[in-house]
Amino acid sequence: MSGLSYGDLPIRGGRSGDRGGSRGRGDRSSSSRSSDRGYSGDRGRGSDRGGGRGGRGGSAGMLTDPVEAPSSRVHIFEDRYVAESLKARPLANPLAQRPGYGTQGRSIVLRANFFPIDFKPGIRFYSYRLKIEPPAKKGQQNFILENMLRNYPLFKKIGVATDGATEIVTAQSLPEDRPPYICSMGNGNGHGSGSSANYTGPWQTTLNFDSSYSPAEMLAAIEDVNQRELIQNEAASLRVLNILMSAYPFKDPGVCIIGKGRNKFFWMDRRKQSVVIKGGAEAARGFYSSVRVCAGRIMLNLNVNHGAFYAPFSLAKLLQEFTPIEGKNGDVLNRWLRGLRIYVTHLKPRENGAGVMERPIKSILAISNPKDGRGSSNPVHPPIVPRLGSSASSVKFWMGDDKKGYYISVTEYFKKAYNIDLVHHDDMPVVNVGTRERPVYLPMEVCEVVPGQPYKPDPATILRQNMIKFSCRQPPQNYASIMSEGLDIMGISGDHTKALGIKSSSQMITVPARILNPPNLLYGAKKTASPRNGSWNLVNTRFAQGAQITKWTCFSIRKKATNGTKDSFTDPDTQMDAFYRKLRDHGLSLPPPSKPYLSVILGSTDDENRNIIRGSFKKFAGVFPFVVILLPGTEGKIFDFVKYAGDIKTGVLTHCMQYSKFMPANEQYLSNNAMKVNLKMGGCNQLLQPSNARFIGAAKNTMVVGLDVTHPSGTDPEVFPSIAGIVASIDYRMGQWPGEVRAQTRRQENIEFLKEMMLTRLRLWKDTNNGNLPQNILVYRDGVSDGQFPMVLEEELPKIQEAAKVVYRGAMPNITIVVCGKRHNVRFYPTNSKDQDRTFNPLNGCVVDRAVTRPIYWDFYLQAQAPLQGSARPAHYIVIHDEIFTNSKVNVDRKPADVLQELTHSICYMMGRATRSISYSTPAFLADRFCDRARKYLLAFYYENKESIPNPGGLQGTALSLASVCQDRMVYI
Repeated sequence: MSGLSYGDLPIRGGRSGDRGGSRGRGDRSSSSRSSDRGYSGDRGRGSDRGGGRGGRGGSAGMLTDPVEAPSSRVHIFEDRYVAESLKARPLANPLAQRPGYGTQGRSIVLRANFFPIDFKPGIRFYSYRLKIEPPAKKGQQNFILENMLRNYPLFKKIGVATDGATEIVTAQSLPEDRPPYICSMGNGNGHGSGSSANYTGPWQTTLNFDSSYSPAEMLAAIEDVNQRELIQNEAASLRVLNILMSAYPFKDPGVCIIGKGRNKFFWMDRRKQSVVIKGGAEAARGFYSSVRVCAGRIMLNLNVNHGAFYAPFSLAKLLQEFTPIEGKNGDVLNRWLRGLRIYVTHLKPRENGAGVMERPIKSILAISNPKDGRGSSNPVHPPIVPRLGSSASSVKFWMGDDKKGYYISVTEYFKKAYNIDLVHHDDMPVVNVGTRERPVYLPMEVCEVVPGQPYKPDPATILRQNMIKFSCRQPPQNYASIMSEGLDIMGISGDHTKALGIKSSSQMITVPARILNPPNLLYGAKKTASPRNGSWNLVNTRFAQGAQITKWTCFSIRKKATNGTKDSFTDPDTQMDAFYRKLRDHGLSLPPPSKPYLSVILGSTDDENRNIIRGSFKKFAGVFPFVVILLPGTEGKIFDFVKYAGDIKTGVLTHCMQYSKFMPANEQYLSNNAMKVNLKMGGCNQLLQPSNARFIGAAKNTMVVGLDVTHPSGTDPEVFPSIAGIVASIDYRMGQWPGEVRAQTRRQENIEFLKEMMLTRLRLWKDTNNGNLPQNILVYRDGVSDGQFPMVLEEELPKIQEAAKVVYRGAMPNITIVVCGKRHNVRFYPTNSKDQDRTFNPLNGCVVDRAVTRPIYWDFYLQAQAPLQGSARPAHYIVIHDEIFTNSKVNVDRKPADVLQELTHSICYMMGRATRSISYSTPAFLADRFCDRARKYLLAFYYENKESIPNPGGLQGTALSLASVCQDRMVYI
């Protein structure tokens, strides 16, 4: 595509550098107040800032500008800290202590997307909480806050920032006798446009002092080599600093701020970079910002961020986009629209809190429902709604008083009150923007989606594919975006943060890094594979251990031909013979597939399809332990039904492939699928060379475990629980990772049934290893945030220990827990051509444990994968508890940091279903996959049982309990 770099799509909006009008409301005058004040960076900290401009990059170029060496001051501080901590008395119930920094591998220098922050000497920040009387709704709170920031006299001459909700942060203290702020919505009459019955003011807002924070005190603490724990008020201090860093984009009406910490920033005006990705959604490019405490420094982590948003269409057009992707299920539509904010286009504009004329905004409660207006025991004249999602002509409400009123349809009302002839009066549901007890109905064609609202559903396949196309960019592109638009949107490039006493560097830091060597892998017939650039191939290779299959067949699921088209189905006999030969070539022991193959044609409803699939699996049960399934496409429900019928109901192990990909399949496609079949049926694809497996391969007594918890998506049914998953190696080879999934309390992060789940893994290890139990248990725990580390130590570690007490009769096992995170925004950029791969990422095996880590933690970043496209995301590992690597009886190498890093890197080559290293530790990756499979079981169970789900305890014996023959298999692979 001429003029576009690989991975880019056309963008909407003006040039990214085109600011589009005044940033507004006093920024320039306030920023000039402190422009000539001294900052700590002018007093000697500037030498740690990094080099010159730091390369601009490009889609096919190097970051070639001069590079300054990583900070020697930080390096010396880190070494002193470790030396002092090793001499210090251990803390009670601590996180694992860092034993040192890694030394193995070839040393290189990378840029990291961190920008050092300095502060005006002596400055203190003051936090105030808003109290609004009478209490206001969320939309009213936004109006009051924006109005107050614009008009409150005390804010005219000082630096002010807000979290957009209830907190105000100032760079100077406010007088104790400060007056309250009073405002109303509308043109001073307190009634907005005059058409709303809601209260619109006046409100009285007072500022209550909460606390104050000193950056100097915070810096002194993190530069103290004797500081062993989080600094006092660290979380609150970082919250305040993040609020301050968002002050500039908050004042820009064209910037949308989202995220739990309000730390993701997107242009939503003509500067927007976006593309429509179907299904009523658009992908937009923005930035993530977070103030972080690192080794001896406070820095801003700034990264490119991509998000999916509801497209700012009319609601009618949104529905037209939604239906072909998601179907016409009213419950799904309800969940999809719930909470969506819309402009009401038939009402007059009014002034918002920022002083801009804007159409009224409402929030959608639901689509029309027969239960509307029936909340009281004796409702008077409730609305008439024939069915869920009734249209404007079908929905009628009472107009007038109790005695002289009458029922009128929504269609008739809009004609009478607004002279609007509705186009979709019969074919689209109306939405309720009131309450369930007092509904207020609007036709979709008078509603327009407010820009900047995150897309809640799990995106359908086509949406994900389009999202990936848009967001897939090489590192030089993302680097260039951060250094231009990123610094721009945060106000750093124009020094706008100086108005708040903050000065951020405009240059990324450099960090020391190392490239670890890849492990060697063992296959059948003692063949060795030596990965290069994170990959290897299976040509003329037999698996390390081939599975045995006694009997198998093929099952083709076809769609009904429509619109006069003929079914293009061709019997897969030839292709199945080729697949059989490929399985034999790779070392599986199995007979030819049993013929004739079963083929079915799907019906027109989900109920029909469930019955067809259920009936087919009843024929397989007890006859075929394994069946190859050919699916008609990527439609998720069919896959869910198949896996539920096989893994849960009948115990028939299945391997699914798309018919359209299988029929023209080449050798590589067949080999890729052979890997999955071998794992599913109990084989091992590859093993680590003993030297790369360290003590795991030497003593053969270490079980490696993966743990994860996933939560319901925004559009999952409200009855859906959270799901916990566990997988574990069954012997020292780490070639098989069977596991278990369990439902637990919705949105609960700690694993409720961890003791029971660990017991099943320990007993399987014992059964597989001649009655011996593992003496070491190495746990990789996925999905835990920084604030949840104590939860792992205080709630999950004791459950693992309790499980051990049940089965161990002598010494208890040594337990190490490593949290691995992938949902972070730390990125690294090569500074030398020899240190980058063909996609301009750092070479795989790259490890960073200095400069952007915390000395109070034992953590490191590891990029084990070599991506085929886009930018690599390193995994972040934090050791929570350790009894293995610092135990000289287990780890005889006496280099805990190096051994853990190298072993973790090697384990990333053991996923088995691909001939590539993966992005984070294999057991954590597989636990996540098993949780995802369990969600599909739940969806199938939910629809089979007429949208009913028992409590999590009741689910264990139904939706998530694998059939007995599947319980020790990698069914999820």
